[in-house]
Amino acid sequence: MSEQEQPTQEELAARLRVVSRLAGVGKLSAGAAHEINQPLNVIRMAAYNLRRSIEKGTLETETALAKLQRIDEQIDRVARLVGGMKAFSPTSKQDHCTIDPSEAVATALELLAKRFGAAEVALEYHPADKPVALQSPPTAIQEVVAHVVDNTLEAYGPVAEVDPFASNKTVIERKLTITEVVSDGRFTLCFEDGAGGMETEFLAKAAEPFVTADETAGHAGLGLTICRDLITSMDGEFLLEPVEGGLRVTVSLPVTQASAS
Repeated sequence: MSEQEQPTQEELAARLRVVSRLAGVGKLSAGAAHEINQPLNVIRMAAYNLRRSIEKGTLETETALAKLQRIDEQIDRVARLVGGMKAFSPTSKQDHCTIDPSEAVATALELLAKRFGAAEVALEYHPADKPVALQSPPTAIQEVVAHVVDNTLEAYGPVAEVDPFASNKTVIERKLTITEVVSDGRFTLCFEDGAGGMETEFLAKAAEPFVTADETAGHAGLGLTICRDLITSMDGEFLLEPVEGGLRVTVSLPVTQASAS
């Protein structure tokens, strides 16, 4: 490739965005498999019990209906998890449509549950107190949640071993608090951690392409860039600000309408 044909930074960022979405699939796959296996096991057991009752001639209508209801609920859960995984497919359609942002956040967190456990980071989630709707690419909210959570878990780093006999041991609470607020026609999603935060100079450019604090070159430095671009495309605001001992990431989006309760 000649010097004139070298891709620009913008072109590289666009290509690496696809790579980042594929990397997201890899990070979520183990957790998703675990979360999907749970409802599948419930369905298997319910079906087994129904079959045994039929074979013994002891099947009662009320019991059968309850077990079928249980199966339906677990099928819905699997469908929701699989739909959430599609957020990270580079071929998924990104046309704007009406979505429930709280439902999207909850689905993303369900997919990420295993990662929180592995990193020993507690999740404190406060959903909005009323349902709303907004215009968004169908999987944008899941993608934003996954990238911000990924940043947080990486910032906390590996779990440090603490000497139980040390007199001056310091234990840092590893926690991510996610809060949703609906007010004045906007849906606000706030992530707050205690992972140490960023230097002011670095924070000012943290959402720019290829900016990363990862010295191992394990990240392309595009996670927050993707978040900012997605939120901006939805006429929203994406803000990074320091808090004591950590970082606050705030997403604010215009509400289309109140959803049906």
